[in-house]
Amino acid sequence: KDVRPASLVFGGLAMASAISGMHYIGMYSMRMAAHIEWNMTLVLVSVLIAELASFAALTTSLVLRDRQDSTVVLILSSMIMGLAIAGMHFTGMMAATFVHDSTHQINGENLFVSDGLVWGVSSISIIIIVCALSISIAQRLLVFKEKRTEDVIVTSEEKFRVLVEAVKDYAIFMMDVKGRITSWNSGAEKILGYSALEIIGKPVSTFYLPADAASNVTEQELIFACQHSHFEDEVIRVRKNGDQFWANIVIDPIYNNDGLLTGFSKVMRDITDIKMAEERSKTVNEELENRVAERTLALQERELKLRSITNAIPILVGQLDKDEQFLFANNSYCEWFDMKPSDISRFKYKELLTAESYKLIKPYLDRALKGETVSFQREAARNTRRAILDVTYVPEFNENQEVRGVIIVATDVTKYIEIEHELTAAKRAAEVANETKSAFLANMSHEIRTPLGAIIGFSELILSGEIPLVEKVNHVEVIKRNGKLLSTIINDILDLSKVEAGKIEFEKIDVPLSELINETVALLNLEAAGKGIELKVSSEGPIPRTIKTDPTRLRQVLFNIVGNAIKFTQKGAVEVVVAICSKDKNKLAFYIKDTGTGISIENVTRLFSPFSQADATTTRKFGGTGLGLVLSKKLAMALGGDVILYESSYGKGSTFIVTISHGQDPASISVEGEKLWAAAQATTASVATEKKSELSDLDILVIDDSSDNLLFITKILSLSGAYVESATNGKEGIKKAMNNYYDVILMDLQMPEMDGYEATRELRRQNYSRPIIALTAHAMKEERKRCLDSGFNDHITKPVDRKFLIETLSKYQS
Repeated sequence: KDVRPASLVFGGLAMASAISGMHYIGMYSMRMAAHIEWNMTLVLVSVLIAELASFAALTTSLVLRDRQDSTVVLILSSMIMGLAIAGMHFTGMMAATFVHDSTHQINGENLFVSDGLVWGVSSISIIIIVCALSISIAQRLLVFKEKRTEDVIVTSEEKFRVLVEAVKDYAIFMMDVKGRITSWNSGAEKILGYSALEIIGKPVSTFYLPADAASNVTEQELIFACQHSHFEDEVIRVRKNGDQFWANIVIDPIYNNDGLLTGFSKVMRDITDIKMAEERSKTVNEELENRVAERTLALQERELKLRSITNAIPILVGQLDKDEQFLFANNSYCEWFDMKPSDISRFKYKELLTAESYKLIKPYLDRALKGETVSFQREAARNTRRAILDVTYVPEFNENQEVRGVIIVATDVTKYIEIEHELTAAKRAAEVANETKSAFLANMSHEIRTPLGAIIGFSELILSGEIPLVEKVNHVEVIKRNGKLLSTIINDILDLSKVEAGKIEFEKIDVPLSELINETVALLNLEAAGKGIELKVSSEGPIPRTIKTDPTRLRQVLFNIVGNAIKFTQKGAVEVVVAICSKDKNKLAFYIKDTGTGISIENVTRLFSPFSQADATTTRKFGGTGLGLVLSKKLAMALGGDVILYESSYGKGSTFIVTISHGQDPASISVEGEKLWAAAQATTASVATEKKSELSDLDILVIDDSSDNLLFITKILSLSGAYVESATNGKEGIKKAMNNYYDVILMDLQMPEMDGYEATRELRRQNYSRPIIALTAHAMKEERKRCLDSGFNDHITKPVDRKFLIETLSKYQS
């Protein structure tokens, strides 16, 4: 590019020598019958003219070569060169005087220019021309290569910019060797709140905690990064608005080609949610926040920085051209495909995927190649690694806004999906628990209000003074029986609460085993006899006469388990066998076997769960709170044993085993078991009196599965002048309602065979239009609304208030 004056002088001399040599050698070689006499002054002038004009022509051509009007320069230089040749030639001709000499002989020997010289000069001239052309072409190629290199640098900068902008949730910036910020991407502005104008040139400690900034933490991080070629940590940083957040930072030193440190790249991501989730629960995982690095000024440095930045990001980043050929992929991307970064550029995207995977992503890729940014999720597998990837295709445009490739950004969101599934499962479990709780509360309401209704109702009958003394005695028995039932329910709830809290106290005293069993059987035999089933008690092998335990709690456990067996047995027998455990001689076992309904497989798993029942619907055939088994199990465990379901066959019966620690020396037990049996008889009575009163001539059908409630309501209505018929379940009630005329129906909601809701819906389907009033122990507002929505005309809660009942029924008198 640069030509020194000495070179121009040398060029001028070379051209002048060529011109002068050609002229005078030509003059000397003319074949004339004369000799030449020279004017040496003019000869020197001609040579000087050739030198000056040649120098001027070269200078003009080189100095003015960069002008746009190059044709004018060439013409001017050619004209000056023509002056050099013409001026030298004609001056040389003037310097020559031809003197005729007829004696002068012309032959080839006295000619200076021979054929050999001609060939030699011609060859040398051709060689010089070829060399000059080669040098000129080489110069042109060098200029072209430099131009192309500049274009590649511009293209690389554009690629780098697009790649950085594609990952907007990662803060990536550059620092000089002293930790001052030299570049700032949009992700950094999003995370930290500073714009590029605000932060560039300031120390990186600007967004450190004051204590960290004062203790030279910044310098320590940079020193560590230089010593180990990498620095990574989780720290607290401060945003522009003063908010603090947890950040994962990665610092890498950047060196030039000479190995000198030129600065640092820093990648930061906000992991505040991850930290908070780790503190709350192991089930919540981090949400990735992404940051990317700033571009460099030269191609090689930019490639090094790009590689350093993208390799520090825990996501897959790749770049394709419009033919889907890989141009770049970071380490994470290469590791996914088990490839080296230097090898991946030899492949097309399609060659690294299975045919099925490529077919799946091809529509998204085509959309990106048409200029659309596309995001989607897909399941991906590579060797033994499986993940759910959140993939984004970002189109890359050239200066003409034409798509020239696609940038791929893929994030592993498997943990996010797992967390979502876990949260869904937890929500489902909570809903199930809530439903179980609601069912338990509804059932508890029914179980408590049912005996309470009998107690209050029969108390009102006794106080009314309208019935004979004999019936009052029977009513007192009903009140007493329901009071004991209510007390048992309340005690079960309180005992379970105490056991759960560890506050229940147990005593250990010597108890005669036979007496304890006889007392328990005596209480239960009345119920068994009333159902027409046999209650058997026997023993196997030696059993102790006395045991050391808490008799109250043991009696409670046996009463619950044996009572359940009787409750769920409609025919056959319930057998209780007492024996020493074969596997542990220190424990006494009670085998309770029944021929009842048995337990289905799906209900076995929740048999001993609090607030659960094998049948939680309103159509269940058997009452109960669902607390007996779980309470019995906990009490038995406190007595040194357990309650287990040994075997059960649905529809055929079950066998439970109750074990406790008997507290005696196994070696001293030698008493053979005696037949243990006690029985008691219960008396029942029912009296009906009638007294015409407020509900005269009103025909009423009462449908309720509780005999006590049925007796109480019938008595109230009869004394009020109504004609009353009864049914014990929904099916029987429907049959009577369709075959007889009733002014109103009182329908209990929770009954065996068919509950009140279903019975009412069936009656309405059969066009039964007369009033139906819901009679239920469920007192919640939701239950009343449900009743009215199900076709009932009204709603009466248990315990039944006599006055309210009569007032409600009076509305339906014709």
